[in-house]
Amino acid sequence: MATSPLEASPRKMGMPLLIGSTLFTAVLAVSWLALPEAEQAQGTLPKLNLDLLETTASGISSGAFMATQMAVAHSDSIKGVAVTAGGPYFCAGKESWSGAGLSKAIARCMQGDPMFPVSAITEDDQRLMRETTQRWAKEGKIDPLDRLVRQKVWIFHGYNDGIVKTPVSNALETYYRAFVPAHQIFHKRELPAAHAQISAACANSENETGASCNVCDVTGGNFINVCSVDKTPYDAAGMALQFFYGPMQRTASDQLKGKLLSFNQALYTLMDDRKIKPDKISMAGEGYLYVPQSCLEGKACRLHIAFHGCQQNAGKINMDFVKSAGYNEWAEQNHLVVLFPQAASSAMLPMNPNACWDWWGYNDTGDRHAGHYATKNGFQIAAVWRMVQALANPDEREEGKQSADEQVVKNPAHEILLTAPVAQVLDVSSSQVLLTWEAVPNAATYRVYRLMPGLDPGDKGEPTFLMVTPEDFTGTAYVDDGLKEKTLYQYRVTALDEAGKETSASSLTAQTSGLPPACDPYYSMLMECTVDRHGLPTDSRCP
Repeated sequence: MATSPLEASPRKMGMPLLIGSTLFTAVLAVSWLALPEAEQAQGTLPKLNLDLLETTASGISSGAFMATQMAVAHSDSIKGVAVTAGGPYFCAGKESWSGAGLSKAIARCMQGDPMFPVSAITEDDQRLMRETTQRWAKEGKIDPLDRLVRQKVWIFHGYNDGIVKTPVSNALETYYRAFVPAHQIFHKRELPAAHAQISAACANSENETGASCNVCDVTGGNFINVCSVDKTPYDAAGMALQFFYGPMQRTASDQLKGKLLSFNQALYTLMDDRKIKPDKISMAGEGYLYVPQSCLEGKACRLHIAFHGCQQNAGKINMDFVKSAGYNEWAEQNHLVVLFPQAASSAMLPMNPNACWDWWGYNDTGDRHAGHYATKNGFQIAAVWRMVQALANPDEREEGKQSADEQVVKNPAHEILLTAPVAQVLDVSSSQVLLTWEAVPNAATYRVYRLMPGLDPGDKGEPTFLMVTPEDFTGTAYVDDGLKEKTLYQYRVTALDEAGKETSASSLTAQTSGLPPACDPYYSMLMECTVDRHGLPTDSRCP
């Protein structure tokens, strides 16, 4: 596992600006958060045969906050969200109007810069976030919450992240547990990663870092890092997407055949029902789209929305995030389209000099309520959702066509026998095991059993397995939660048909990892370097 710093210092993310006020200092600080070249902007997005109920979203840093906002606001359609180094929905709270409470938002929702003394996310803050979510759902500002309960939530936090600290990531899990069952939430926090998108797409066959990637524990550069587990690059995009969609096949980066398109984001940016230039809401003129050939040919496909972090926009790092974040490799063979919306830097109102997505209300001025940015009518959320709707061509969903999930093997010409699911251990943490399997024909429900050591054996003297899934469980992924660290667990996964007939199953094992070390990293966004709790530069990192 790579833990040593880079030989050369990562390139600076921009020289610190002169500071004339506390607010400007806060804005500066929060902002710090092989494919062919993209074809020229075509204007409108292509019309594709997309099943929007199969949409998922992800993001890193400010993009992580944005992904959560998008997933909560549009929970009717978004079935899964992956959050790397992000916090809970509406974390900026009541102070978010016009970005005026930015310093408080940094102190509460990032917690890593000694320049902004930590303000813990309290139970009162959690109550406000929950109650606001419930109220906005009743008012129609976000989708009803009866669909949020189906969402799968994948959370990643590296223990060398000194920008968005561990308590913020934990607060996101706490927020989601108020709405989503525990078996749908997976939280990975045992890798020595810094603040970065963790990718396997920028590592070569010898597991060395690529041109645009750092080693695991370094903060800076393009904020795309390689972290290894047993000498294999950890594939964050693959872990999240397979949690959402089931087992998938990955294509090597140099074997991708799909199209990388650019499009005109100005067609989708509005303010008060009027067309506006994207830069008026801190969005770029161009966005990007990766489309597998099968989707261009009209096959039923699904959509994933990938939000970059601060200073990861194409205007700053070119196509590095679009090409190297790790999503396209999982899209190629799996009927998955990837949308890469683009934020843009803005030196004037809205003040967003480093192209962060709006998670603290910098777009909300005038008579707009605090938190407007996090609702369906928030300018950036609404713009991205118009892109989503533009991609989905209803004419392609003609009668007789199958959705992406319906493309499991079904043959009415002969009887389909119920077969046992082929389950796999997708990932583990210190307290969770994540199991996935492909849907099998004729299965009505699935069951996961865990071996319970110490219980009396059954009538045949066999070990006792107890069911851990809820009754009538229909998913193809299950997070077994509340486990002991460094412990070996044994599972069986079965399928049942409508009559209740159950398949047999072979056993599979998983061992939970150890707890992450008790690290306390910090990062000065003004000095752009790792610091100690007193704000003094340091090279110290947790192994």
